[in-house]
Amino acid sequence: MHRLGLTALFFGFVLFANAQNSVPPWSEERSNVVDELSRSFVVPPIAETVPDTIDPWARWKTVSNYSFGKNRGDIAMICDLSALHPYFRDQVIELIANCKAKGIELAVVETYRTVAKQNEYKQLGKIYTRSSGGRSRHQYGLAVDVVPVIDSVPSWHNEAVWRKVGAVGEKLGLRWGGRWRHPYDPGHFEWSGGMSSASMEAGHLPRVPNATVNYPCLSDDLKTLQEHWGRWETEQQGVFVAKAEVKPVPKPRTRQPVKTR
Repeated sequence: MHRLGLTALFFGFVLFANAQNSVPPWSEERSNVVDELSRSFVVPPIAETVPDTIDPWARWKTVSNYSFGKNRGDIAMICDLSALHPYFRDQVIELIANCKAKGIELAVVETYRTVAKQNEYKQLGKIYTRSSGGRSRHQYGLAVDVVPVIDSVPSWHNEAVWRKVGAVGEKLGLRWGGRWRHPYDPGHFEWSGGMSSASMEAGHLPRVPNATVNYPCLSDDLKTLQEHWGRWETEQQGVFVAKAEVKPVPKPRTRQPVKTR
């Protein structure tokens, strides 16, 4: 029977019983009993709560090869701003916002890069990088690769737009890869605070200006970041090793016909 019908039947029974009883039908005691029993007819909704069991590092946004129209290797690229050093992250956010104010939309191609991913680029040749794993600012969350998007298409070869983007980044104190010759890398911006790659490999990170005021939890944030970087390193190193173990089958050599005179 429908719940509304049951409720009506119940109230009818109560009224009938009250008529046969000397207790006033709507005394406080009877009212409480009626309210309690009527509420029992309503089934409370089941809360649909899904526990968040995914680790924060695994929620970082990634993109696959050719997502931006270029060969960037088989290992996924991490393109999440959360993966960057907090100070540098704010500079990148400002870079994107300042370029947008000038009518230039920037897409984030890659932020933090594992040693495994860096070594994959190294294997692709010098047009990608000359730095082995651990020697790039990407491995310390201090570099980013971006690309202007014009009419929904990544624009890698528009020199005029790149000069504008580079100027915006350099005003923020970032080092721009568009100044480099080998390789020329206009989509690359980094910040090192004057610290060398060797110092970073030794475990040091650049000093952040006004860190006490602007980044009071910097040490804790960096510790958490390094834990996440380590998890990604383990993840992608496995992919890198598996890829290296899959060796291409050599093509059979064809014997050239012997020329006769």
